[in-house]
Amino acid sequence: MNFSAGTSRIRFILWMCVVTWMAVIFFLSAQEASQSSSLSGSAIWSVAEITQPGFREMPRDEQESIVEKYQYITRKAAHMLAYTALGMLCMAALFQYRINRGLRAAAAFAVCVGYAGTDEIHQLFVAGRSGQITDVGIDASGVFMGICSVLFIHWIWKTKHAKHKMKQGVF
Repeated sequence: MNFSAGTSRIRFILWMCVVTWMAVIFFLSAQEASQSSSLSGSAIWSVAEITQPGFREMPRDEQESIVEKYQYITRKAAHMLAYTALGMLCMAALFQYRINRGLRAAAAFAVCVGYAGTDEIHQLFVAGRSGQITDVGIDASGVFMGICSVLFIHWIWKTKHAKHKMKQGVF
């Protein structure tokens, strides 16, 4: 099969995006528990300042209580979002190959969830962190959403493209 240089370049760029995003996930997972909590705590603090009326005027211990209250859900949402992005990137990279859509989705899911599993194992060796099978489940949910998002976007694009061809009389 003869591929154009453009196709090869696009494949390379998309796979580099996948690998780069995996590296970002690895870097975040390599943070010790205190660093990781500080990062999510800072994000929650910033959101609370915007969304919670009077947050800035509250006593410090009350502010910290609000931040602590949202730590768990924020961390799990971050897992899901990180793996939604990974699923989207991996699926986009696999769209550059002429393979069955189901096989493409299964391959993207396997690669991403496999990576999630290795990421949780990696966390077993980071101070204060632990590998959790529930996190792999949350990550898998994110991957699924990412894959479905790309499939939906592709379906919309194909539908719009087909309608455009029909209007022009090209079949």
